[in-house]
Amino acid sequence: MNRRYRIDTTCVVSEIIDGEAIMMHQASGDYFSADGFGCLIWRWIGEGRSRQQMLDLLARQSSQSSAEMSRALDSFIADLLTHALIVETEDGGEPDPATPSEPPTNGMAELAGPVLHVYTDMRDLLLLDPIHDVEEQGGWPKVKRAGDKP
Repeated sequence: MNRRYRIDTTCVVSEIIDGEAIMMHQASGDYFSADGFGCLIWRWIGEGRSRQQMLDLLARQSSQSSAEMSRALDSFIADLLTHALIVETEDGGEPDPATPSEPPTNGMAELAGPVLHVYTDMRDLLLLDPIHDVEEQGGWPKVKRAGDKP
């Protein structure tokens, strides 16, 4: 089965800045980062690439075995799933092949395992943000009433 994932935009905001993916899970207050191949995988997930497409693109850039690349990719995807940053979706066909993001490497390189860095130090402050205490329909600055669900 050719698995495909998407960023869970219902609770995750992200941006790629200077080759680093920065993600924030709004419900947990945790934020994350990934650079190198981790950032590239995040971008590919955002583009709608399937697991197999990502593996094929990585194979073009690395001299490592497909088994090693597969383990590294699956481990990184598992971390993203564990932290509820992505969700598995139906395989909706192939994305636009004209816009693949390629790794910024020259020739065959060793694949440095993609790493998801997890930061919880700002959790309390991010969850104190008044944007979390608003009614869904009204938005900020309309504060939730006492009987509203969290």
